[in-house]
Amino acid sequence: MLALHFGTVLLFAATGLLIVASISAPTVAKIDLLHVPLSNGSAVNFGSLGFCVLKSADGTSCTHTGVAYRIANEISSLGIEPFSGAEASTLHGLTGGLILHQIAAGIAGIAFLLAVCSHRIGFLFASAVALLAFLFSLAILVIDFVTFGSVRHHIRDNGGRAEYGNAIWMVLAATIILLFASVATCFACITGRRRTRTRKTAATY
Repeated sequence: MLALHFGTVLLFAATGLLIVASISAPTVAKIDLLHVPLSNGSAVNFGSLGFCVLKSADGTSCTHTGVAYRIANEISSLGIEPFSGAEASTLHGLTGGLILHQIAAGIAGIAFLLAVCSHRIGFLFASAVALLAFLFSLAILVIDFVTFGSVRHHIRDNGGRAEYGNAIWMVLAATIILLFASVATCFACITGRRRTRTRKTAATY
């Protein structure tokens, strides 16, 4: 029975990772997709729905939570060479896609609930939803690395420091886990049906 729910355990882990990643800055300041330390000891943490400025003396100030934010404006305010108008517009559009973090977490949660309540054929539906969650998570991963990878590269090229945050690695881990979870839950369906046939055959004899 435990083997049948191996995929369920994987879905629980992936859902947890995506939920934590989805509450990145400004919801939780220290969970971030990109971390930019500043020379004065402060730092800026960029998340899925905004960003936070962590000040060494005055505490933390965060933007309001919202879909899409102008990341290029904040980079310019840090004294770093500004992005071109086209680059700034592209980055603003990409940050709108970061809402997929929350959507993927929700889909993964649905897949987990389906797997928990499933028996035999139900695992097939859980597997399909897990595969959908994987595709959303993969899309998020691409958006994350394109968006924050370009910002990180720009900051470093202009003498600053920037590192990928903890949330982006959570999304990477969740994406890999979801792929295995979709396969595992599908396999659980096949295994469950095979065991049922075996029991029926044994009962006949």
